[in-house]
Amino acid sequence: MKQNRYEHTQRTRKNLILRVILLTVGSLALLIGTLGIVVPGIPTTPFILIAAACYIRSSERLYRWLIANRFFGPVITTWREKRGLTLQTKIVTFLLVWGLLGGAALFLVESIFMRGLLIGLAMVKTLVLLRLRTVQ
Repeated sequence: MKQNRYEHTQRTRKNLILRVILLTVGSLALLIGTLGIVVPGIPTTPFILIAAACYIRSSERLYRWLIANRFFGPVITTWREKRGLTLQTKIVTFLLVWGLLGGAALFLVESIFMRGLLIGLAMVKTLVLLRLRTVQ
């Protein structure tokens, strides 16, 4: 007999060791995702989604907090319901990536190798975003 997601979530919450592991991984993912907002090259969305997945299985309170967060909540909700990112999220991400990485490559770095690395990172992030589905 196949168990539904709610039963699996309730069972996980009762297992203390698994719950601590999920809370730790979720909190680390949230920290890295938050750093990804300001540090070029670190993706934000995948880490926030990992945090949400860990929190939903370990702490209803933290999951509700994350969903209600004005920065992360809409991204998680859109991904959960539509399996994609909104055009606005993609545009803001493109502007931040190219503004930070491109600006650093042009104005802060003198090494040709580092400039190429920064532009390469921006291109990889752009390709990843272009491959993700755009939803309304």
